[in-house]
Amino acid sequence: MTSKEAVLKYTLSILLAVVCGFLIARSGISIALALLGLPVFVVFFALFIRNPKIGIYGALILSFILPILSRYLPVSIPFGLGVDGLLVTCLLILIFKNWKYLDLSLAYNRVVLLMMLWMGYIVLQIANPLAYSVVAWFYSMRGIALYQLLFIALGLVIFNSKKDFYRFLNIWLWLSLLGVAWAIKQKYLGVSAAEQAWLDSGEYKTHLLFGKLRVFSYYFDAGTFGAAMGHVCIVAAVLFVGPFSKRRKAFYLITSLLSFYALMLSGTRGALAVPAIGGMCYIVMIKNTRILLAGAAVLLGGFIFLKYTSIGAGNYSLDRLRTALDPEDASLKVRLVNRARLTEYLRDKPFGGGVGTVGSWGNRFSPGTWLADFEPDGLYTRIRAETGLIGRNFYVLIWLYILLDGILWVWKEPNNERRTLAMAMLAGYAGILVANYGNQVMTQFPIAPTVFLSISFLYSMRKWNVEGEVELKERPTPEMASSSPPSTSWT
Repeated sequence: MTSKEAVLKYTLSILLAVVCGFLIARSGISIALALLGLPVFVVFFALFIRNPKIGIYGALILSFILPILSRYLPVSIPFGLGVDGLLVTCLLILIFKNWKYLDLSLAYNRVVLLMMLWMGYIVLQIANPLAYSVVAWFYSMRGIALYQLLFIALGLVIFNSKKDFYRFLNIWLWLSLLGVAWAIKQKYLGVSAAEQAWLDSGEYKTHLLFGKLRVFSYYFDAGTFGAAMGHVCIVAAVLFVGPFSKRRKAFYLITSLLSFYALMLSGTRGALAVPAIGGMCYIVMIKNTRILLAGAAVLLGGFIFLKYTSIGAGNYSLDRLRTALDPEDASLKVRLVNRARLTEYLRDKPFGGGVGTVGSWGNRFSPGTWLADFEPDGLYTRIRAETGLIGRNFYVLIWLYILLDGILWVWKEPNNERRTLAMAMLAGYAGILVANYGNQVMTQFPIAPTVFLSISFLYSMRKWNVEGEVELKERPTPEMASSSPPSTSWT
């Protein structure tokens, strides 16, 4: 390096340091964090353009760490929009960079068609005369329509091998185990200063019951944490009985047991339905009468234990679960009354009150309205409130179709490994569908991405060959780019 080059290098470095210092002095810690993250973002984006799979994995990981960012970073940034950005950017990369060389045949199936029809119905809700804000519609529709369409469709197009599935599964399970460790730390060592500040902001009303902390780990709240742990519990339990090595089976067993323990720490009553219903779904899928009877006996025994005995009375977790089976429970009565009120309100509103008019978005964009003050609790109740009975029925039928279609395929699938993987995904999915009745779990991170990517793999694994690869059509060369497009039959 010559002396002139050295002078130029050091001069530019000093100028850059001065500019950064000035910006930090003017804007505080937020600009400092942005400057520190800029090189990482540039490298990530360069890799993203080369390999769009990185964007989907990034969205999955981001969905887990969003609560950490919102609680621990002293800046008010809508980090949740980062998931949207990654998904949309991935779609744009596929359209403008790789569209000539993509095989879209896997995306031409009935599930993607149903997702597109549902998205179309949600878009038409913009014209609902009872809706108050397009901005509220935008924020609200992401959780109930956009994410499921993008995750499932992009997953089908991008993830086309067994390696992709196991990479997704490992990310999911290891980040969940991190959540278990975080929960145990909260239980026995207490919450951090940032978590205490979050509780003090008003969350203590639902997370400190009878002097006991409902553990929430690094998730958004205890309800989401409990449902996520129930989801992992049943998925890992089904994988444990699959045709895997002893080491892998041990990992799945430990993951399942730890996740169930974490579920109990969360104090989330509705989350218990996830492994329970998932277990029932698994028993149905294996079509073994003896195991079916044994499983039914275990579930009946658990119900009798909680409902008709007082064994373990005084244990907070057991007492909390017993309230879920009490027809006189105050929380249950409030929900039933609210749903009866909603039925009366929607009597002359077949298309609902508009997307974004219920709950937090309603309070933010249309405060003081009837739906803004309505607490829907369950996801299906929220869908009925916002899109009417027509929308709710269509929404539920979509998910039931996917479940039934998956079970019918499992019954005919001869490959033991593939059948086990599908049964694990379907068992967890069935549990989440039932949990939606009492909570909005399938619109919460990280549950939503894990469920939607599970669905995409349920369909792509049907095309795996003996090497674990999807048998795609011959990829076109640039010279073939003008040839006819692939068949668009919805299989």
